[in-house]
Amino acid sequence: MSTSTRRNSHVVAILAGLVLLGLVAAFAIGLPKATGDEGSASSASSTPDHITMPDSIAGGFQAADDAASFAGGQLAGQAKQIAAQQQAATAYANKVLPQALGAPAASRSYVLHGTEAVFVQVFTSDGGAFAPSSLSDPAASNGGGGRTMKAVGDGVCILTYGQSQSGGAAPTTPSDSQCQVSKDGLTAQIEAGAVSPEDLVKAADALLAQVNG
Repeated sequence: MSTSTRRNSHVVAILAGLVLLGLVAAFAIGLPKATGDEGSASSASSTPDHITMPDSIAGGFQAADDAASFAGGQLAGQAKQIAAQQQAATAYANKVLPQALGAPAASRSYVLHGTEAVFVQVFTSDGGAFAPSSLSDPAASNGGGGRTMKAVGDGVCILTYGQSQSGGAAPTTPSDSQCQVSKDGLTAQIEAGAVSPEDLVKAADALLAQVNG
């Protein structure tokens, strides 16, 4: 695969992944009001009805709506385009989510290692309302993949496994991981296709610590 093709595929993964944000929001149910705050965002809010997402999350996660997050990486040439689209998506999500849920909520996308798209939402809830529309055992699919759930660290993750490319056993690494972590009345949901569920849960833990101050 050429360098140009790899770059284009990464751009598609970053941009097309925005659709997943709506799927994450669908699991946020029954949200009581609470207070959110954070320490590293460019414009922190002290009001009790607003959640502000940070510019970075411990572990190397950088805001994808900032072109500087792609500096020196494979997507540096498309940084401005990606950042502009992410800014628009974030602004839209942060308008729609609180209105739809009737409680404080915020969304932002991040990038890890300059290429891996990560989508995050934080809303006021004690968690628990989290499950896929269906579950199937990847190990019993004869290489066809499947979707399951697993407790990971302080959170729980929905793990999707793709179809085997060789016709053998199902892959042991999920093609998509969506994890939920709750703490002090706030819940973070985080999703990525090429980041381990363990790293996603650690990032969600770090994010909630930032948002809760």
